[in-house]
Amino acid sequence: MGLIIQIIIFLFTVFSLLALYFVYKFYIKPKVLMGFYEKQGVKNLCFSPFIGKYSFVSRDIASKSDGFYSIKDFLAQNPDCKYSMTNLADFVCVQLYDPDLIKDFYNCKHVVKHKFGVEIFQEFMNGIVFAEGEEHSRKRKIISQAFHYQLLQSMIPPLSEIYDEFIDKIKDKKVDDCISMFQEISAESVLRLFFSKSFKDYKYKNKTITDNLIDLINIAGQLAKSAEYAFLGKTFLRFGKLSALKKTSRDLKKIFKEVITNRINSTNLQDLKHKQRKDMIDYLIENQGIDKIESENKITIDTIIEEFITFYAAGLDTTGHTLGMAIYYLSAYPECTKLLSEEIKATIKSQADLSSDNIKNMKYLQAFVNEVLRHYTIADQLFMRIATQDIKLGNLNVKKGTILNVGILENHFNPKYFKNPYQFNPQRWLDGSLDKLPSYIFNPFSAGKNNCIGQHFAQINIKIGLIKFIQSFDFEIDPNYKLILTFQFLIEPLQPIAIKFNSKKL
Repeated sequence: MGLIIQIIIFLFTVFSLLALYFVYKFYIKPKVLMGFYEKQGVKNLCFSPFIGKYSFVSRDIASKSDGFYSIKDFLAQNPDCKYSMTNLADFVCVQLYDPDLIKDFYNCKHVVKHKFGVEIFQEFMNGIVFAEGEEHSRKRKIISQAFHYQLLQSMIPPLSEIYDEFIDKIKDKKVDDCISMFQEISAESVLRLFFSKSFKDYKYKNKTITDNLIDLINIAGQLAKSAEYAFLGKTFLRFGKLSALKKTSRDLKKIFKEVITNRINSTNLQDLKHKQRKDMIDYLIENQGIDKIESENKITIDTIIEEFITFYAAGLDTTGHTLGMAIYYLSAYPECTKLLSEEIKATIKSQADLSSDNIKNMKYLQAFVNEVLRHYTIADQLFMRIATQDIKLGNLNVKKGTILNVGILENHFNPKYFKNPYQFNPQRWLDGSLDKLPSYIFNPFSAGKNNCIGQHFAQINIKIGLIKFIQSFDFEIDPNYKLILTFQFLIEPLQPIAIKFNSKKL
């Protein structure tokens, strides 16, 4: 009996100590640090144990039909606010809104990506997105050799072909999930950016390479936002789904390595000079940017594979979501479809007119894409970044260990810069009202030295997709459909967007 009482006392003590630890870690510690920032005038957006500002999502869906309404509305109520704070897990997160502070943030070498969430994706991809400092600069220098005007120009015909393939499949049909369809298109476009070919003939575990990569990304996203990971860390996941994810990743990388090695061994440099359609592998071979040993001016095949998978993941979500939502806005705002159709008819009279110069000169198309990126902001913030030492941004003293980020979503709905911000209005980009928009207020592809190296490819991909679909279809959406935004890994519709693609009558 005495032994049982001792065990009960021991267990009670252990559970009490664990409870005290969690109370300190997730409540007392962030509260104390938030008090430090409150004294400097930082507005408290909210404090909600563990989930911080994401506590708004379910409430706002029920009351406003928009899980991010409270976050968007914050600057509507405080348009001159420079910064706010909230908590997330045991961190204090400071969001920056002031353009000068954002500039300082981008240029500060003592602010680096935090491993939270990121480390899950790094288990199977470790491209330029995750690099810091000199390593980021080195990789960017090499990859930018291939990422130039000629590559983008040469990508227009294969991108056009990809869209034509999908257009043939969906003529006069209803697509139940528009975003998923465009994610599939975006995935195929990144494959051809790197390899000039589809991998449809390659199979792994009875699935296409594309489907396997999509599965990898989805599983990683689920693990990164799981409660087990948040409370117990990556080690707890190592023997479950994370182990399976790493094995699949290794096997897929072997396939890509074989493909790239065969390309290098079979490529004649003289023939390559006269090749009309070049992909990124071609440009890296031509510039002798590939070697067996990583160096200042060269990268290995393994590194190219890491970059490909990283670009694949980035393109799948960002470009796929943007195109899917663009079609939603065209369905919801037929006047936009009319104006875009007129511009396309005036500019793109044949396939030969589908050039980067002509696309660049389509002002309404650019305005429409800008407004989609503003009104539907894919991510409310960048990857979390942490101060590695005490620093100062403007007049704000920042403690080591504080999470810093740019309030992208809040700035996109700040009435100080965007009149009637909740109105979807592409004309705002053409009427002169945004001519003096401060830098760093609208940066959908990030900014500074870490801006998205693939942004020009993403933009031309989105624009070609819109041109091809508008030329081919009239869009029909269920008149009873109501767009409600929620948070999964990104901001996305609560219910899939179903669109009927009716062939245009000639």
